[in-house]
Amino acid sequence: MPSHPCSENTKSSLLTPAHVNLCCKEAMEWTKKISFISQRVLLSGPAGSEIYQETLMKALTKHFDARLLVVDSSLLSSGQSSKSKESEPYKRGDRVRYIGSLQSTRFILEGQRAPDYGSQGEVRLPFEENGSSKIGVSFDKPIPGGIDLGGNCEVDHGFFCSVDSLCLDGPGWEDRAKHPFDVIFEFVSEESAHGPLILFLKDVEKVCGNTYSYHGLKSKLEIFPAGVFVIGSQTQADSRKDKLNGSPFLSKFPYGQAAILDLAFQDSFGRVNDKTKEAAKTAKHVTKLFPSKVTIQPPQDDLELSKWKQLLDRDIEILKVKANISKVQSFLTRNGLECADVETTVCVKDRTLTNECVDKIVGYALSHQVMNSTVPTPGKDVLLALSGESLQHGVDLSESMQNDHKKKSTKKSLKDVATENEFEKRLLSDVIPPDEIGVSFDDIGALENVKETLKELVMLPLQRPELFSKGQLMKPCKGILLFGPPGTGKTMLAKAVATEAGANFINISMSSIGSKWFGEGEKYVKAVFSLASKIAPSVIFVDEVDGMLGRRENPGEHEAMRKMKNEFMVNWDGLRTKDKERVLVLAATNRPFDLDEAVIRRLPRRLMVNLPDATNRKIIISVILAKEDLAEDVDLEAVASLTEGYSGSDLKNLCITAAHRPIRELLEKEKKERSLAEAENKSLPPKYSSSDVRPLNMSDLKQAHEQVCASISSDSTNMNELVQWNELYGEGGSRKKTPLSYFM
Repeated sequence: MPSHPCSENTKSSLLTPAHVNLCCKEAMEWTKKISFISQRVLLSGPAGSEIYQETLMKALTKHFDARLLVVDSSLLSSGQSSKSKESEPYKRGDRVRYIGSLQSTRFILEGQRAPDYGSQGEVRLPFEENGSSKIGVSFDKPIPGGIDLGGNCEVDHGFFCSVDSLCLDGPGWEDRAKHPFDVIFEFVSEESAHGPLILFLKDVEKVCGNTYSYHGLKSKLEIFPAGVFVIGSQTQADSRKDKLNGSPFLSKFPYGQAAILDLAFQDSFGRVNDKTKEAAKTAKHVTKLFPSKVTIQPPQDDLELSKWKQLLDRDIEILKVKANISKVQSFLTRNGLECADVETTVCVKDRTLTNECVDKIVGYALSHQVMNSTVPTPGKDVLLALSGESLQHGVDLSESMQNDHKKKSTKKSLKDVATENEFEKRLLSDVIPPDEIGVSFDDIGALENVKETLKELVMLPLQRPELFSKGQLMKPCKGILLFGPPGTGKTMLAKAVATEAGANFINISMSSIGSKWFGEGEKYVKAVFSLASKIAPSVIFVDEVDGMLGRRENPGEHEAMRKMKNEFMVNWDGLRTKDKERVLVLAATNRPFDLDEAVIRRLPRRLMVNLPDATNRKIIISVILAKEDLAEDVDLEAVASLTEGYSGSDLKNLCITAAHRPIRELLEKEKKERSLAEAENKSLPPKYSSSDVRPLNMSDLKQAHEQVCASISSDSTNMNELVQWNELYGEGGSRKKTPLSYFM
């Protein structure tokens, strides 16, 4: 059986009946009434598993050293290649033979008689203008219950026949009259004599949905010879959450309004009921045709399951690409267009193109073609050939519009999340989608080690969860603490993580989860985690976490605050917490030594974001001034050496202060010129614009350095405590406690 993922149950359910039918022909006499090992098996899989099912059939064929015949059921349901498929319809006077059709079963069901197979006749009423109508034929011999076709033939010789029940008379008419059922049966009968054969019927519901096709196929399958194993393919449609039948929609209205709505929607509901009946009828036919059913089960092993899901996702993309190519090709043909590069150009695999999208793609392509090349003179058989470049232009424009639409609808889709209670609903308005945060790692200078660690711990598990599905040690990290002096970029790092990981950002504080009502604070805390799970991947960011989750041993702490802390930790990492949930708690603080021990335990990775050194200060300044107009005398290394002890926030304030000097000089110059013009009774000069502002020079930065100083001292008590805490609990600390000196 296949080397790619396949559950043991699926293997066993396929191998058992296949072995009996392919290798033990003599045992079939005793297995006819045992459905599990029937000669006909239905293979049912999830949506998008068509390619996977065919791969299973190839593996099964190889296992038994058999041969495989794959038949698309759409060919069986379309009937024989009769005159109805040809370009010209039947004409009056054509000699025809009656070959029957799938619809001929209807005459038997209704107690009527049809002409005998091979009966010869002549077309008298062709109805050339309406190809879907039946044709009046005068047969050479009388027919029981025949008519005179309104005086166009002898009595009892006339009969109205469907188009696909006739073929032109002449040499070889028997070959033209053969239905695909007959062709397949003859082929299978011949090949089964040479060894075991597997017949794989794709999408059997297409045949079973038509009563006449179903009866035709059933009559052939029941007489298949031994040594043939028939497998029908079926894909399970996604179940819809909201069904019209049994919906409480009308029950919300008063009696009179409900009656009016019921009448208004009676027609649409009637169509839904008809479709439901047809689906039930098709399912009944499928069950009768295939007594045994094998449902594809996902592998039990986590690693195999991850591979299996990846395989299905890849197959779904392939199926979408094929369907989109087919749609575009069909649209081009219908409109007198052609393109030799359709298969290489239309590679849309993230969605199925609607008819409207295909119309726009071809419209853009045709417009591009007309603007860039000459158009041939229209004619009866002249097709306009679109270039691959023009079609690619249409696809690119359509994809661009689709991406813009997705960005605009992101916030709307968040509002459509099904919330369980009012607490989740209120918190939902505080969720920030990743495309609205607007901060990336490129906007943060320096901190390369911290950024690399965050990418490994946060972004990789959120973006590639399949890599962390093996074993118990590869579970994604549940909590990360960023600590350090103020202004070093801890909050910006959290925003960049959410942006680049594509995660929803939930920024919580006491104002968002606190309540004056007893017990509601705990409910808000629970709602934070339940909501984060629904919109995963998500990042719960707690800024100044020491204020919310500080030590619980404080004697002055209120009981309600302690309960909220306990509830937060229970939902964060408690008994019912799922290990593989893509929810991360990212905390930031200036005072990690004030955190509760249980909180520190739930933050296994603790990264200190320290004050930048001279090299990193230069990088930060270059990022801040990247979009500014600088003079040639600006020396970033000199500025970095001047700003010893400055944090990233201090450096930004310094640059902002420096940027105000050229504007201040320009305003003073403008004021002097306007005063001089007024004194000389001249017209006032025009005001300066942004283009008149001079570039930022080194003097501006030095003057700003005299005005803006560091906000924290590297020798302060708080800074020393941060360094000591990092040595004990932080990432890369020595874990050594300083012994007390003899002299106190």
